[in-house]
Amino acid sequence: MSKSKRLSASTQAPSRLASSSQLDTKERCVLATLLADWPAVLPPLCARLLCHAPESFEDLRLGTIAAAMHALNVAGTPVAALTIREHLEAATGKLAGAGGDLFLSALPGDAVTLAIAEYEAEGVWRAFTERKARTVFSDAQAALESQPDALPSILDGVRAAIEIISGDGEAKQNGFTIRRPDEILAMAFDDSDRILGDRLLATGQSLTVLGAGGLGKSRLLLQLAAACLTGRDWLGFTTRGQSQPWLILQAENSNRRLRCDLQHIKDWLGKDWPAANENLFVHTLECDCDGFMCLESASIYSRLTDIIEETKPAIIAFDPLNAFAIGDPNKDSDMLTTCQTISRLAKHGNPDRAIVVLHHALTGRAGAARAAGFDRASFGRNSKVLQAWTRGQINVAPGTPDDNDTLILSCGKCSNGKEFAPFAVRLNQASMIYELAPDFDLAAWQSDVSGTRDREPLMTPNRVRELCAGPMTKAELARAIRDDCGCARQVSYRYIGKAEKAGKIRFSKTNDNYTAK
Repeated sequence: MSKSKRLSASTQAPSRLASSSQLDTKERCVLATLLADWPAVLPPLCARLLCHAPESFEDLRLGTIAAAMHALNVAGTPVAALTIREHLEAATGKLAGAGGDLFLSALPGDAVTLAIAEYEAEGVWRAFTERKARTVFSDAQAALESQPDALPSILDGVRAAIEIISGDGEAKQNGFTIRRPDEILAMAFDDSDRILGDRLLATGQSLTVLGAGGLGKSRLLLQLAAACLTGRDWLGFTTRGQSQPWLILQAENSNRRLRCDLQHIKDWLGKDWPAANENLFVHTLECDCDGFMCLESASIYSRLTDIIEETKPAIIAFDPLNAFAIGDPNKDSDMLTTCQTISRLAKHGNPDRAIVVLHHALTGRAGAARAAGFDRASFGRNSKVLQAWTRGQINVAPGTPDDNDTLILSCGKCSNGKEFAPFAVRLNQASMIYELAPDFDLAAWQSDVSGTRDREPLMTPNRVRELCAGPMTKAELARAIRDDCGCARQVSYRYIGKAEKAGKIRFSKTNDNYTAK
């Protein structure tokens, strides 16, 4: 509808004048709020209005400003009064069409909270769809009267126009898709959506890998990506999704560390390395801006969107979560906002993208005890929100108190498949690849971390004598004890003292060695 027609309609229908005034207030409220403080993530209705601007606004001045906002946002340019003014001035006559410099400068004075702006955007969107629908049907009626034989193409045009303003062919005016049971039962599915195990990670789903800092989560992630890209098993799990590109966005590991890990992975993959090399993209830390990944920044969000559009990954990993967090991840509201923002970012242009998030977990014996058992779902920090958001959850805990070579993996959640039983893996010191450790006593570990271990000695003096095969230094004997029973380093030395006191071994000051009696 042209501007003159709109003014004419207002003059001929005084009863609608109050409604038009209310609509103008709503439109100003939405744009003023966005202009005053551009959000890191646009609320859905506000974003939809900008996408359809200038037509989505009754006031053509506001529509012109909204279109400029959308153009700047898509281009990754910060959205502010200055950049909008420059954008409009670059297009001849556009600044005047936006009400001029004075109108643009005064607009932020009508700003409200973002939540209220999104609420008001609903009324603006409804008014736009009503105008659009009237125009579409009016044009269709006129076309049908002049070209009755073109009915099929006219109906196709109407259908396409309605789908555009409703979001898609199935979404309703309320923005949600609703189906009857038989429609859902008629859907056909296969196993092509699986990526890891029994849908621990699958197309369109999220997976969290939780563990204390420095445990080895990043190395596990690289090996997971390499396994998926080459069709290899990962720690006993079947992988799928060969040639589906991975993008790892990380903010902690230097190029030196990455080079070391990737060299070991290249050696491990051998002839399969090209498949991983061609489809694995890793964000590296090479300049000041590389280490700052907070999604609260509109410019960071825009740059990451550009990276996603450029690499077109099927799976995106975020390592670690706190580097991308909005606000305080220990607060439920901020963690929820962070998770939702990660979902919007990752699924930009492809709703079927899978998401992997690495996050810190509770530390110490008490933290390890929650990796398995009744508390396994609450293993991560602020796990309540994160556990509700993710579809799959892998808990990673240390197998021994002295080093992180042996890890325990357990399942905190597997919404669309069967949870796996806890198991141990060990880092092969030669290949630097994690491998299954079937010899690890998982039951003893669970008893130890939970404080329910039988307090009978793990090692007897007689067993220490048996292990003391020939002259051995104290360190050698202690290592043999630890390898035999899996005890801590300091405990192994106590066992040596007890065996010596019991007369089962003797110490020679001459050569600093122990021998069995």
